[in-house]
Amino acid sequence: MPIHTISAALDNASSSTLTTAAITAVGLTILRTYLGGRTSTWERESAGKMILIAGPLSPTILALIHHLLHLPSPPQILCLVPFPSPLPEEILTILHTLRIGITNPLAQLHCEPLPRTPAGVREFARKWSSVEQGLAGEGGRRIDAILLSSGWEIQSEPINSGEEWTTEQFHFHLITALLPHLLRQPAERNIRIISLLSPTWAAAIPSLHGVRRSDSLVQQVGERSLRALLVMKHFQLILDTLASATYGKKLDVPIPDGSVKKRDKSIQSNIMALGVVMPWARTEVVRGLLKVDSSWLRWFLYILFYPIIMFLTPSPRKSMQSILFALSAPVRYSSGPADGSVITGSSDTTTDGTDMEENRRGVQGGDVVRDCAVIQVPPVLSDSTRAKEAYDGLEKEVEGRIKAKQDSPSNKSKSE
Repeated sequence: MPIHTISAALDNASSSTLTTAAITAVGLTILRTYLGGRTSTWERESAGKMILIAGPLSPTILALIHHLLHLPSPPQILCLVPFPSPLPEEILTILHTLRIGITNPLAQLHCEPLPRTPAGVREFARKWSSVEQGLAGEGGRRIDAILLSSGWEIQSEPINSGEEWTTEQFHFHLITALLPHLLRQPAERNIRIISLLSPTWAAAIPSLHGVRRSDSLVQQVGERSLRALLVMKHFQLILDTLASATYGKKLDVPIPDGSVKKRDKSIQSNIMALGVVMPWARTEVVRGLLKVDSSWLRWFLYILFYPIIMFLTPSPRKSMQSILFALSAPVRYSSGPADGSVITGSSDTTTDGTDMEENRRGVQGGDVVRDCAVIQVPPVLSDSTRAKEAYDGLEKEVEGRIKAKQDSPSNKSKSE
C-alpha cells in the first residue's frame, strides 16, 4: 500500500531532512502564490447588467465567464465569437457545459456569431439597435461593459485571413458602430470598454522612437498592444469631450477673431475606455511564444516541461483577476497616482511617495490596469499627439477597408 511505503520512508528520515522538506514546501507554496498575482477584492452589483465579450473563448475568458455566472448577483453575458453562422460544435459544447453549472436563474449566457468582416459588424450593430419599443429601457438595449478579449495572445499563425480584418480594425469598427447606441445610454450608467494588452507591450516601446530590435512575435504583438493603448487614450479624450460639451460648464476663451470653447476637464464621461495588461498565461502567451504547434519535438518538450510551466505561470482563474478588477472596481473621480507616479511593483509606495493602495481603490477613463492595480504608463504613451495619429491612422484603415469591400465586384453584382 502506498500509505505504508510513505510511512516507512518518513520513519527512516532524519529530523533535519524533514525540516528541510517542510521549509522547501512552504517556500514553493509562497513562490507559487506570488507568481499567481493578486486577486481582485472588488465585487460590483451585476444583477441585470449586460456584458458583451467580443473574441474567441480562450481559457482565461472561459474562467472569467464561469466566475461571473456564479456571482451572488450575476450579469447577463453575450459572447460574440469570430465565427460565421452556424457556430462550430466545439463552441456550442463549451457553452452548454457552462450553462449546466449555472444554479442562479438570474445568470444568463448567450452566444452570437460575429465574423471579423464589415458586413458582420454592420449586421450586428443593426440588430442590436433595432429593438421594438417597450422591449427595452431608456436608451435602448442595455450595455454595461464591452470586453475586447482578443489581440493580446501570442500565436504562431494569424487567426484572420482573407476577407477578415485585423484585430485592431475589427475592434475599432465594432466600438464606433456601437458608439451612437452607447451615447444614448442614461448618464448615470457606468459603461466600460476594456481592451486586453499583451504582457510583451513594454518590449515594443523602443519602436515608438524608431528603434525596432527584431521582427519576432513578441515584437509584433507588443506593437499591436501599444497601438491599441494609444487608440484607447484618444478615444477616451473624445468621450470626455462629448460629455463636457453636454454636461460641463463651457468657458469662453477670447481670441482675436472670436472665441473658442474650452473643455471642462472636471467632467468625465460615463463611458470609460480601460486597458488591462494581461499576465504570462500559459495557453494564450507561453504556448505561442514557444511555438509549440510548429513541430512534434516542440510539442513533446512542452508536455515534458509542462509541470514547470504550470508552476511558473498563472492559472486561468488567476489570469482573469485584472479583468475582474477593471469590471468591478469603483469609479475614481479624483486625480490619483495615475497622474504622474510610477509603480515599482516591489514597493508599497510610488516614486512620488503615493501609497500604492490608492491605485487599487478605483479606475477612471484612460487607465491601464496590471495585477489588479492602476499603473502609470511611460510618458511616450501619454502623448496626445501620438495618440491622435494612431487613432486617425486606424480610422483611415477601417474606412479604406469598408470602401474597398463596397467597391468589390461581388458587392456590385449583388446590388445589380
